[in-house]
Amino acid sequence: MKRKDRRPARISKIVGWILRIAGIGSLIYYALLLPYLGFGFTFALFWPALGVGCLVLDWILRSVGRKNRRTQKRLSVVLAVLLVAALALFAVVTGRVVAGSLAKPEANAEYMLVLGARVKDNGPSVLLNYRIDKAAEYLQANENTVAILCGGQGSNEPMSEARSMYEGLVARGIDADRLRLEEKSTNTEENIAFARAFMEGDEASVVITTTGYHVYRALNTARAQGLENVSGNPAKCAWVTPLNYYTREFFAVLRDWIAAR
Repeated sequence: MKRKDRRPARISKIVGWILRIAGIGSLIYYALLLPYLGFGFTFALFWPALGVGCLVLDWILRSVGRKNRRTQKRLSVVLAVLLVAALALFAVVTGRVVAGSLAKPEANAEYMLVLGARVKDNGPSVLLNYRIDKAAEYLQANENTVAILCGGQGSNEPMSEARSMYEGLVARGIDADRLRLEEKSTNTEENIAFARAFMEGDEASVVITTTGYHVYRALNTARAQGLENVSGNPAKCAWVTPLNYYTREFFAVLRDWIAAR
């Protein structure tokens, strides 16, 4: 009997510590993200929301425990089961996304789509600069590839994302005649759909340059729209940001999976 009495109490203690660590960790992570993403990146607000939510749950768990230990134990078990299920789902989805980030691009593709990212007042964001670098690297090694630069101008951007990439690639020595600007799209689906107007047929070989976390979804979107020969050219992102972007991508991929059913 004593062993049975101790086990639930231990569960409550472990769940409480997990909630506190997750809560404080999420708030610290948000503070680390701000220098890279600024206040204009909406998804980053997920982290303070998660942090506050975890700390509130921990407070509720302790408050319940002061009144009724048995209810606290039951609530702890429910939270533990939900946490394990959430982590398992995250692992399954993110495993696919990580595999996409390790893709190797096909050589000598007819077209390369470079997907846009935020442009700041002082130029391309860190994320967009990495995509420009990766695109330039491929174009320099594959001289017959034509690049289609995708991305319109947001309300908080000084120019279109496509134009910013164009200037960056020209500055890196890429011939402007190899560059096409698609300046209307606002998301991944539109990036690819509008870029197809610059291509001759869906049978053409296409390389998609985007950040590693985004390759899996971008390739799936391209195939769903009829492109038959696509491969990924993953770019890196700033050291502190992968957890944020992979978490955002988890929700995006999960949404796509549910919508496809």
